[in-house]
Amino acid sequence: PDHQIEDLIKIDDLEKEIRALKHANEQLSDQLQEAQDVIAKLKAQMNRDHENSSLPSSVKPFHKKIKNSRIATGRKPGAQSGHAGHKRPHMEPTRPVITLSPDSSILNNPDYYPTGQFLTKQVADLHISVSVTEYRSQIFRNRITGSRYHAPFPKGVTNEFNYGSNAKALAFLLNNYCNVSIDKTKELIQEVSDGKILLSKGLINSLPKQFSAATEKDRKHIYSMLLLAPSMHTDFTPGRVNGKCVQVSIYTNPDETLYCFSEHKGHQGIKGSPAENYMQILIHDHDLTFYNYGGDHQECLAHIQRYLQDAIDNEPDLTWHKQMKSLFSEIIHEAKQDRYFSPDRILQIEKEYDAIVQTAREEYKKHPPNKYFPDGFNLLERMAAYKKNHLLFLSHPEIEYTSNRAERGLRTFKRKLNQAGTFRCNHSIEDLCN
Repeated sequence: PDHQIEDLIKIDDLEKEIRALKHANEQLSDQLQEAQDVIAKLKAQMNRDHENSSLPSSVKPFHKKIKNSRIATGRKPGAQSGHAGHKRPHMEPTRPVITLSPDSSILNNPDYYPTGQFLTKQVADLHISVSVTEYRSQIFRNRITGSRYHAPFPKGVTNEFNYGSNAKALAFLLNNYCNVSIDKTKELIQEVSDGKILLSKGLINSLPKQFSAATEKDRKHIYSMLLLAPSMHTDFTPGRVNGKCVQVSIYTNPDETLYCFSEHKGHQGIKGSPAENYMQILIHDHDLTFYNYGGDHQECLAHIQRYLQDAIDNEPDLTWHKQMKSLFSEIIHEAKQDRYFSPDRILQIEKEYDAIVQTAREEYKKHPPNKYFPDGFNLLERMAAYKKNHLLFLSHPEIEYTSNRAERGLRTFKRKLNQAGTFRCNHSIEDLCN
C-alpha cells in the first residue's frame, strides 16, 4: 500500500538524519578532545617553573616562593638563651692602643679599686688612599750618531700616565664579578679616590683582555688537573653577541673550574675543551653530545626529579612517575647519609627501577600519551634506555648524582650577561671566560 511505502521512505530519511547527527557528534567530540588536549598543553607550559622543569626560579613571573623546610619554633629571631655567642675575633691593632681614663669621681672614691682587668672593644675601618709613583729616566744622546738612550722603565709603565694593578683589579672586579656597569664603576672609583682616579670607559672595557692574557699559565694547569679528576661536571649556557646566540660551557670539579667559549653547541662546542680528551666520568643533564666523550656518564638526578614532577602534574591518571620520584628521593636520602651502597642494595634498587618502567609501559597502553604532552612518555623512554647512567653513582661513591656544581658555576656568567644584555664581539666573552 501507498502509506507503507511512505512510512518506509520516512524511516529511511530518519535513519539518514540519525547517521548524519552521529557523524556530526563524532566530529564535535573529536574537536572537543582536541581543544581539551590543547588546553592541557598550554596549562603544562604555564605551570612550568623551577620545581618541575629546567627553568630558573627567577624566570617565571609571579613565581612561587621557595619554601623553607625548617619548622617554625615560635621563638624570636636572634641570639637564644643558653647558646654560646659567636663573637668576631679581635684583630691586631695597627695603631697605638688608646687607654680610656676613668671619671675623676671614681678615681677619688675609696670604695673603688683597680682590678687589673680591662674591657676591650675595637673599631675596624677602611681607608682608601691614592699613591702615585713617578719614574724618571735621564736621557743620553750620542754625539756622533745622534741616537737617544734612557734607562728602561719597569714592565707595565708604557704611557706617560698609567694606572697601577690595584686600581685595575678593583675596576675589573666591580665590572665583571659584581656586575656593576662601566659608568657606575668609573663613578665609584672616582668618588672613593676623591676625584683623583679617573678611569676611562675604554680602559675598564679592556681589562678582561689584560687579565685573560695573565691567566694563560693558570688555565693550562687547571686544564691538566681537570683531566686527572675522577669526575667532571659540565654544561652549556647561551650568551649573546650583537643579538646572535653563542655558547659558554663549564668544566668543573670541587677544586678546579674552567669556562670555554664557542659559537655553537655540539661537537664544535666541545672541540678544544677538557671534555674532548677526558676519559673519566662526565656528569651532565642528558646532553647527548657528551656521550661521545668521557669514559662513563652520570645523569643529573635533580633535573630528572623536576621532569618527573612535570609528568605528575600533567598526567594525573598515571602512577609510574610518582613511584619513580619516590624511589629517587629514597636513594638520594640514603646517599646523603652514607655514600656506600652494598651490592645487594644496588641490585634491589635496579629491580625496583625495572618494575616501575614496566608499570609505566602498561599504564601507557591503557592511557596512550597525549600528542600535546608527550614529555612523560619521552621521559620514560629516556629512563629505560639510560638506566645505567641514572644509577651510576650507586657503584661510584666518589661522584655526585647531580650537575648542580656546573649549574651554580654558570650563574657567574649569567649574572654578567643579565647586566650587560649583550656583548659586542666574540673576544669579549672569550676574555671574560678566561
